[in-house]
Amino acid sequence: MANKMEHRLNLKQLEALSDLPLVFLITHDQSKSWPITHAISWVYAKDEQTVRFAIEADSHIVKTLAEHPVFTLIFFADQSAYSLTCTEVKRWDPAAEVPLKLAFYEGMVEEVRDILFYGAAVSNRPRIEKTYDETAALRLDQQMHAILKA
Repeated sequence: MANKMEHRLNLKQLEALSDLPLVFLITHDQSKSWPITHAISWVYAKDEQTVRFAIEADSHIVKTLAEHPVFTLIFFADQSAYSLTCTEVKRWDPAAEVPLKLAFYEGMVEEVRDILFYGAAVSNRPRIEKTYDETAALRLDQQMHAILKA
């Protein structure tokens, strides 16, 4: 089903983007005229048309999103790889207290495209293993998940 395109997330994609998955966030750096890519996991699909994520407030991505409010996420779901492009990207402030200096963003789904090449399937989604205090990491992930869901 390579290159199939939709304008909203389906149920399996919603589920995949609702459990703090590894995704690749791509924005456009206007000054250099090239894409900037980061791996993140604090991402949440609020509904079939809305995606939220959090990044460090001092990240270069904050500047790129201010200049060009569009982002693309590459993620894995339902044995495939997807490119999800969001427009109307806005920064928002959570009501809850945040222990780190983070920037929170929300975008409207414009296009979801199956980008896996023909005749292939992703057998296992990538898993993230935290390399610091597991208890602290779990607590922080749970807090970020709750904020993104609010």
